[in-house]
Amino acid sequence: MKKTLFMVLVLFASPAFAETPGAVSEKVATPISLDPAEQLERKEEELRRMTRIADNARKEVERLRADIALKDELIALGIERNAELFAITREVIDQGLSKRSVEPFLQTQRVKMENLQQDYVDRAHAARIYPETLPPSVQQKLDQEAAGSN
Repeated sequence: MKKTLFMVLVLFASPAFAETPGAVSEKVATPISLDPAEQLERKEEELRRMTRIADNARKEVERLRADIALKDELIALGIERNAELFAITREVIDQGLSKRSVEPFLQTQRVKMENLQQDYVDRAHAARIYPETLPPSVQQKLDQEAAGSN
């Protein structure tokens, strides 16, 4: 109750109410009027500002689409590499190259089998995707730039 009374007193003490009764301060009552040329200039400035905002939004959408395209490329590469790894695994299973199964039976061809096993490991590592793996299009551009500078 005291706060409300205080607010009313502050309101009545303001300069707008300090003038003669019935008169309203110019600051409160008169709206800012602009001539048509000034209004046109403000509208044109607002249009330019809105155009810049729209252009920035379009550029951001284009950047995001390019980023999504690169991510899609990495996903496609992951799917392709996954298929390669699966094929390598199937080959290993078909060959029966488990360390436990090869060692006791194939002592005479041990070096050949170890080389074959290392070949499979190398192929699996080549097909693996690492966090620093670049999308194929970016890698191709880098390779072309490197070839062009040589």
